[in-house]
Amino acid sequence: MPDRTASEVRAQIATERQGLADELDVLRGQARSLVPLAVTGVIAVVVFSRGKYLTSGMKLLWKLR
Repeated sequence: MPDRTASEVRAQIATERQGLADELDVLRGQARSLVPLAVTGVIAVVVFSRGKYLTSGMKLLWKLR
């Protein structure tokens, strides 16, 4: 038989839920701090890959000249 009452169980669940909400807030804050780094990485990939295709296209045009 359970030794705890329903109100004690509810209180424990509420405490655990609040702890999880706090941890989620911390994780969201950490994710927000990584967004500028991720955007910079994507921009760098686009710039470098576009530069690669641009130079390949210029070489092809130079050969066709």
